[in-house]
Amino acid sequence: MKIGLPKEYIGEGINEEVKEAILNVAKKYEEMGAIVEECSLDVGKYATAVYYIIACAEASSNLGRFDGIRYGYRTEKFDNLKDIYKNSRSEGFGPEVKRRIILGTYVLSSGYYDAYYKKAQKVRTVIKNAYDELFNKYDLLLTPTSPTTAFKIGEKSTNPLEMYLADICTVPVNIGGLPGMSVPCGVDSKGLPIGFQLIANSFEEEKIFRAAFTYEQNSNFRETYKPTFKGGNI
Repeated sequence: MKIGLPKEYIGEGINEEVKEAILNVAKKYEEMGAIVEECSLDVGKYATAVYYIIACAEASSNLGRFDGIRYGYRTEKFDNLKDIYKNSRSEGFGPEVKRRIILGTYVLSSGYYDAYYKKAQKVRTVIKNAYDELFNKYDLLLTPTSPTTAFKIGEKSTNPLEMYLADICTVPVNIGGLPGMSVPCGVDSKGLPIGFQLIANSFEEEKIFRAAFTYEQNSNFRETYKPTFKGGNI
């Protein structure tokens, strides 16, 4: 197999321990006979913005059906039809869902559709074309799953932008309409797990399964990563 390692995903903004783990994975694949080469996916830097514009627009459109009558949660506090709509959505949707609906409604609104949603769809095509070029050279692409290891539950909920940036390694795959798989590959100095991501061209999932299985069979990850909980070792 020939595997591409996009340099943008092991550069600035990537935790050093995550980067080291990914480079060790690349080395392991080379030891197993694969050819691993550094490549470039510079349009990936636009993927997070494109993803959240399109995803929010879809949320705004798709969640419009949850009106408390035909679909979804219905409030018990209402005196008229308007109250059902308002209270059902206010009580039934969480803060992040509301945020996405508002953003999605904005980018789809008259006067902003071309500036945001239409432009995002055009950039999406650019990103997909960049992936197509890489898959003319490589069977798979190798990246981190996340730029950092896990943060505490709720730690970044007050800063949506920082929380969204945690998806920077995975959302390009969604934008490109491609299959991807996350595979455990080690832990950081705090014992938190690190994963790498394998990406294949459309309808070539078999390559991912084969490469991931081969790595698991030839690595000592399960011996080095034994998380402990109150109930004991797993």
